[in-house]
Amino acid sequence: MNKHQREEWARTEQAFIEDSPRVFGEMSFRGRNEVLDSLHRYEATLHRISENECNGWDITGRGDESKEWRERDEKKAARIEAKVSELAERLGFKVNFNGDPRGGSIRFVLPSGRSNGWDSTSWGIYW
Repeated sequence: MNKHQREEWARTEQAFIEDSPRVFGEMSFRGRNEVLDSLHRYEATLHRISENECNGWDITGRGDESKEWRERDEKKAARIEAKVSELAERLGFKVNFNGDPRGGSIRFVLPSGRSNGWDSTSWGIYW
């Protein structure tokens, strides 16, 4: 992780502690690490799935859509969205999912209204 990524990770941890003090704030350091690392993996996976969808699931580069890849990605996205939604509910956050590969795939709406992105209404996982 480079310096910018560490800083964004720390900003996210602090925002989540402040906006969910009874749940996220009371987790152990290791527990918070696991949550944030999982969110980062989920973000990366959902972003890749959005790119695959945008490219017509042309995984081979030959111009032919792969039905198997599309079905696999749709199931994986549904599982991830369910896990993230459950976590958001536990933390007292709302969550929005963005299927456009030009933006963050997971956007949390924090109770304080703070933001770390251009839309100024939600918090994304950007490291």
